[in-house]
Amino acid sequence: MTKNDEFIEALVSDLTPVHRHALRMRLAVAIVVGVIGAAAALLISIPFRPHLHQVTVAAFWVKFLYTAILMSATIVALERVARPDGSTGSMGRVLAVAFAIVVLLAVVQLALSPASSYPGLIVGYSASFCPFLIVAFGIPAFCANMWFLRRAAPTRPVLAGFVAGACAGGVGGWVYSWACVENGIPFIAIWYTLGILLSGLFGSLAGKVSLRW
Repeated sequence: MTKNDEFIEALVSDLTPVHRHALRMRLAVAIVVGVIGAAAALLISIPFRPHLHQVTVAAFWVKFLYTAILMSATIVALERVARPDGSTGSMGRVLAVAFAIVVLLAVVQLALSPASSYPGLIVGYSASFCPFLIVAFGIPAFCANMWFLRRAAPTRPVLAGFVAGACAGGVGGWVYSWACVENGIPFIAIWYTLGILLSGLFGSLAGKVSLRW
């Protein structure tokens, strides 16, 4: 046996088989931690939100379903980009369709509403901080997602970081939608989307630094 063979044998002698679903199990842990963290932040913030009783059922479901779709699409993409040469798959198309539907609903709502209600439907009372709350609520999810990626093998750190950030924003937005007081669908299309994009951009910067091999 040559020295090379002996060296290879020494390297592989202590290896143990990895569960075939190990990557998905780690991702599931990351998502659960992120949702729990965002929910805890929401519970802390509720006493400071006096207008929860004013939320309409239709607005709630638009916010809830829009962010749930974005979150689900980015979770699937996160597993893909965690693998060598992984891509986002159909994430972009799903996000574009979801955004287009919300924009269409926003246009319909504006067309059916008096012009005097436009400021409330577009800006509401929380536009100045809604995107930042979504980013903040998503911080536990982002940390968990980066933990997941650093134990995987992403070869495109900027893309992987963006998906991790967008996924965290989706988690933050979904949890935030449980108690958001805004009733404007235009508000959702603009400010919720902005919050998730900001989270994704932050993730791309973090990924460039912390996910390099």
